[in-house]
Amino acid sequence: MRSGPVPPSEPGLTRRAALARAGAGAALLLTGAAGARAATTPTAATAPVPPAAAPAAGRMLKGISLIGAINTYSDALDVRPYLLSGARPVDVVGLWANWTSVQPVAPSPFTEAQTYLDLSDPAGAAAPVLAALDAQIAQANADGRSVLLTLYQSFPDWTHPSIGPLDPADDPTAGGTGRPDLGQGPLANDARIPDDRSTTGPWAWFVAYLCARYARTGGAPPTAGPGRGGSVGNPSGAHVDWLAPMNEPNLTWWPQADPSFPGGTIEGAVATLMQTAATVAARYRNGDALPQGPALLMPGTADVVSTGSTHGTPWQPFTAGVLSALAGWTPATPVGWSQHNYADVKHGVQASGRWRVEDTVDLLSAHAWPDPAVWLTEGGYEFTVRRVGSGIPQPYLVAHPAAATAEQVRLLAANWAAMARLPVRLWTQYQVNDADVRFQSGLRGPVTIDPAGAQVPHDPPYPAYALWSGLGA
Repeated sequence: MRSGPVPPSEPGLTRRAALARAGAGAALLLTGAAGARAATTPTAATAPVPPAAAPAAGRMLKGISLIGAINTYSDALDVRPYLLSGARPVDVVGLWANWTSVQPVAPSPFTEAQTYLDLSDPAGAAAPVLAALDAQIAQANADGRSVLLTLYQSFPDWTHPSIGPLDPADDPTAGGTGRPDLGQGPLANDARIPDDRSTTGPWAWFVAYLCARYARTGGAPPTAGPGRGGSVGNPSGAHVDWLAPMNEPNLTWWPQADPSFPGGTIEGAVATLMQTAATVAARYRNGDALPQGPALLMPGTADVVSTGSTHGTPWQPFTAGVLSALAGWTPATPVGWSQHNYADVKHGVQASGRWRVEDTVDLLSAHAWPDPAVWLTEGGYEFTVRRVGSGIPQPYLVAHPAAATAEQVRLLAANWAAMARLPVRLWTQYQVNDADVRFQSGLRGPVTIDPAGAQVPHDPPYPAYALWSGLGA
């Protein structure tokens, strides 16, 4: 999720920039490589935990989205032990992948086969990043957790040759003004939608590669890397249950309108990419048989973009537009409709008295979507913060902390109870720990750095830290 426009005096402090400023390079932060580097072998859970693969009938799954070096699925900062404890442990662990960090250079020759070779090269750019991701996924597998892998809104610059090279100084992560795109900005250079959105283009190749790499193989010997000829797996034997190949396209991607898109709108481009992803993912699904690639959760709509917003495409017409563009489409592989629920949590029901998710469910039914239920793949309570300095650590603090953390508890509990009564398959909290940056929604509070340079979790934890571990019990 990306918060609203940044004032001119505070350029680039979107969630993307916040992550970059909070620690090492973006590639390591987005996959948690720094924290996972030591976790090469899954360890036993600290206490017996029920498997997440078979929830009770009708039970809404409980998920956590982990991103950045302070939120790896490991024992660092007590993240993993916390998620496996309490009256209702987490069912689903969400992790992230960044296409730009693993494939910064176009494959040569420009083929799917070469893409697979490059991404599986033990000496290539992808190797350390994917190995760190493999380790976290394998640990979650060993703990009986289901895994959701989301693609960050980052597309390599070679995937949009139609606009030529972009000036790095324009990127908000470098203090630039970003891509305004009809008043939406500032959006990062690498959030530019690829030119080729077909099943034979590089985005499709990357999605297919991830489906192959993280297919469930049923204990078959792990491979060094998947091949287009049919081999699947990874050296850690890690697998994911769902792949979310897009993240908040109605908010974080640009352009939101372009003559090259079907219908000239972001809705048309997203519908095309959803069809593309399902086509290539189906190669590795094999029904209930092994090997079995991940199911898909799409499109990851941002519910914070409402009518009257000065940036992005409002969630309701976006949802209706994508569904209209997909009219009559039957996916060749399981596809769940995904949305984020920050606005529902923070602002409650709309003026109509209905949750945004309720309206989405109605839209799905009206457009004959195969499964009119919603997967909430990211969300939570977004704190209002105030800036207190220009340096790190702690350039931002939560405004009115006692009142805000009490409100976080009340609104999380209220939204969870409401969503559990609706056709919602999954409810996902974004982050356990926060960095002390503009976007904060974590359960425990911001991590600080002690004089020795060590990361220190917030103590005492926010009240939501105790609430979350029991929600849904």
